[in-house]
Amino acid sequence: MMHFFDKLEVLGRRYSESTSEKEKQALHFAMDAIYFILGTGQGTELEAYVQSQDASAPPLVIGRFKTREEAEATMNAWKPPVDQARVLIGDDYYSAMFVPATGRIHLVFMPPILEHYLQEMADEQRPPSGLSFSTKAEAEAWMNQQPTPPQQVVIDIAGAPYLAAYHHRIDYRVLYPLPAPTPPSQQT
Repeated sequence: MMHFFDKLEVLGRRYSESTSEKEKQALHFAMDAIYFILGTGQGTELEAYVQSQDASAPPLVIGRFKTREEAEATMNAWKPPVDQARVLIGDDYYSAMFVPATGRIHLVFMPPILEHYLQEMADEQRPPSGLSFSTKAEAEAWMNQQPTPPQQVVIDIAGAPYLAAYHHRIDYRVLYPLPAPTPPSQQT
């Protein structure tokens, strides 16, 4: 991965060459974001995020909760509050957003996040890993034995394709049934 200072140099050079005020504002924002990452010691987190994107890992979440009530109570206790992030409640994605007018975190159910991710995995027709299990319980036992499971791998459970996924930031392992691939377009 390119070092942060190399990225700042490229952005700074582009900033100096730009004649567009809008582009200069965007470049300045990007440089501020890098300085923030460096200043708050989050460089390793950013690298892990980029690697997870490259590995087609599940969409990033900052926490997992059993119930909506638990998520609201925990997240409303965070200081400072989270502006916006994704969380899992059970295995469902929610967008957690701080609303200044209410002074609270509000949770919005976001089913398309998981649906789109799983459809993309199915459409890419990732090669099967060769791992096959008779039951979901057997597959879960295999996943839980892995010291660091793959961020995503296609497995077979009783003849059906599943995505064994690992949410690395929260150390959560889950099995998602894969939908059928989208049929090719009939347009010529």
